[in-house]
Amino acid sequence: MAVTMCPGQNTAFWRPGDIFDITCPNCGASVEFFKDEARRRCPGCGHIFVNPKLNEGCAKWCQFADKCLGLNPEIHLGSTD
Repeated sequence: MAVTMCPGQNTAFWRPGDIFDITCPNCGASVEFFKDEARRRCPGCGHIFVNPKLNEGCAKWCQFADKCLGLNPEIHLGSTD
């Protein structure tokens, strides 16, 4: 059986701007984020911070979001109830 990839995770469907740089709030270094990454570690100072442009997309309703994004959307993104 072939393993299929979620369209939200498949970079073939991504648009310009889905990969972007954010300035580290701790040291000012440039940190590259992908639209679906919840958090990153700054390569300059090691500070971990959340993605201010996180695209929650299907993570709000998909039962596999924890496996896909590595987080539970109800805890990390807020409940949609």
